[in-house]
Amino acid sequence: MEELKKIITDTHKVSITALNDFVAQWEIVSFAKKSILSIPEKKDKYLYFTISGVQKAYYLVDGKQCIISFTQDNHFTCAPESFLTQKPSKYYFECITDSKFYRISYDRFIDQTAKYKDIQDFLIEALMGLVNNITDRFIKQSTCSIEEKYKDFMRYNAHLINSIPHKDIANFLGINPTNFSKLLNKVIID
Repeated sequence: MEELKKIITDTHKVSITALNDFVAQWEIVSFAKKSILSIPEKKDKYLYFTISGVQKAYYLVDGKQCIISFTQDNHFTCAPESFLTQKPSKYYFECITDSKFYRISYDRFIDQTAKYKDIQDFLIEALMGLVNNITDRFIKQSTCSIEEKYKDFMRYNAHLINSIPHKDIANFLGINPTNFSKLLNKVIID
């Protein structure tokens, strides 16, 4: 639980009482590789915090995956718009590897935000960070060359290169898998 507490307090200052009560609401769960946490047309009932493992979010177009994000240790995981609005998800969230999480239900999460302004403020800060990340990704996908996309991914996620199938990384970056292999073999990361 220390990792979860650290992420919360690094995001927003939270009182010890609120923090301890909030983290006490989370339970530990594990899922095998290929387990699906979010399904289109179903509401996300839980917010997850990854203890170990790697996950991907994707939607399907003509039966093919379009990967929109990866999550890993010390990251929150769910379809946030589904969890927060309790409307059906628009995409899948799947475990790429065996994964272990802390998990909190929507009802417990909302009870905590009603009970503690600190937790409400943490949620707002976390959502602002999510919006900034989505905006940054959109800009990079729209403006960067394939080499720049590759370098950016490797700069921040090189540790995942052996955990995620290369075809999935290529998909996420919007790069042909063959071009990704060429980049992997020839581009030096500063």
